[in-house]
Amino acid sequence: MWSKAHPIGMRVWIMKSRPAEWFAKYKRTGADFFVEDIKMRKFVDDTFGRAGISKVVIRKTAKEWEIIVFSSKVGVLMGKNWEKIKEFEEKLKAKFGKDMKVVIKEVKIPELSAKIMAEFIASQLEARMPFRKVAKNVLQKVMEKWAAGIKIQVGWRLGGTDIARTEKFIEGRVSLQTFRSDIDFYYLQARTKYGMLGVKVWIEKWILYNKVKEAAKKISL
Repeated sequence: MWSKAHPIGMRVWIMKSRPAEWFAKYKRTGADFFVEDIKMRKFVDDTFGRAGISKVVIRKTAKEWEIIVFSSKVGVLMGKNWEKIKEFEEKLKAKFGKDMKVVIKEVKIPELSAKIMAEFIASQLEARMPFRKVAKNVLQKVMEKWAAGIKIQVGWRLGGTDIARTEKFIEGRVSLQTFRSDIDFYYLQARTKYGMLGVKVWIEKWILYNKVKEAAKKISL
């Protein structure tokens, strides 16, 4: 018997911070908050779908609760004159019975978000694009944004074959056993004509010092 540790969970308080910013005085309150956070994140995903959401941070204080949504498609989430956000806040109040403030923040480099890239791969697979072509295209896009490395794993009935298999695509360095490596990970399923395909994406974020130095020289010139 063996098991795998979650790439993000094992790095909390080392390279990653918790996506929930609150403190519970009692164990029972903390357990209730934890279950409530899961329901809130699921509600956000069900409401907005694949809207380029990278992560959701939940803040809870005695005065107010706040949900911070990081997305690469701010205009799609906000709508005209913040209409979608106001409507979403009303839905949250009706479902959870608490006034909540929703804040939208822009993701500057969506290619370095494993969730956004996994959703892109899933949407391409659902549109019947060849999985190898999609994976290689994503590898190129991510590496162009100065990532240290990326690993993509797609599994099940690839290409409509009768026998299930798993294909892996790796570019650069993805050091999963190093706690100090900044790894972003996400997993989802793509609904295709031949069944569900599992998509996993690992992205190691690392800006090369030499490239930054060269860019700084160009700016100074």
